[in-house]
Amino acid sequence: MAHVAVEGTAVKNPMKNKKYIIFDFDGTIANTIPVMRTIAQKIVEEGKPGMKITEEDWEWVRNHKLMDFPKKFDIPLFRIPGLLLQGREIMKKLIYSVEPCKGIEEAINELKAKGYSCAILSSTNRDTIQEFLLQHSLVDLFDFVHSELNLFGKSAALTSLMKQYKMPQEKVVYVGDEIRDLGACQKIKLDCISVTWGLSSPEAFKKNEAQYIIDKPEQLITLLS
Repeated sequence: MAHVAVEGTAVKNPMKNKKYIIFDFDGTIANTIPVMRTIAQKIVEEGKPGMKITEEDWEWVRNHKLMDFPKKFDIPLFRIPGLLLQGREIMKKLIYSVEPCKGIEEAINELKAKGYSCAILSSTNRDTIQEFLLQHSLVDLFDFVHSELNLFGKSAALTSLMKQYKMPQEKVVYVGDEIRDLGACQKIKLDCISVTWGLSSPEAFKKNEAQYIIDKPEQLITLLS
C-alpha cells in the first residue's frame, strides 16, 4: 500500500543507505514550468488552431499522465514526436530565462557535503541542461548528465545508467516531478521521491501510489538522512 513519506514536516519510513541520487531536470531542478506551458500551448494550437490552455486545463494536465494529453486536446498521435522535437527547440531558446527551483541548489549542496553522488537523467537535450548548469554555476554538483530523448524510455535508461556507473540499485533513488518519472521507477522497482513543486500534483502522485512525496527541496535532507 502506498504511503506519503514526507507530508509537511512529518517524516514516515525514511529511506536509508542511499548513496546515489539521480534527478530529473525540468520542474525538479530547473523551474521550467512557465516554458513548459508555452510548449504545451504550441502543441495544442497545432491540434486545434486558436485554442488556448486555461488554468482549468493546466490543472487537468497536472493531474493526468502525459500519454493522456494528446487525446484530451485532439492531437493525432503521429504528430507527437515532431511536436516534442519542436518543444525541445523552444526550451533550448528560452533556457536563459529559467531559474533554479527555489531551495534546490542549497539542498543538493548539503547532500553532496553528506557524501551523496548526484546526477541528472532527463528527456531535455543535454546541451540545454549543461547551458543551464553553467549559467547558474551548478556544474560541479553533478557527476554526470544524461539525456534520454525517448520520452517513454526512462526506465530502460535508468537501468542502463546504474549498470554503466556500477550503482547498486538498492543504493539509488530517483527524484522527479512527473507521474511519468514515478511510473518509470515503479516499472523497475527503483525507489522514487516525487516532488510537488513541478508538473504533477500531489493528488496525482497519491493516485498513482507514490511512496515518497515531498513539498520542499529541504525535505530531501530529512528523508535521506
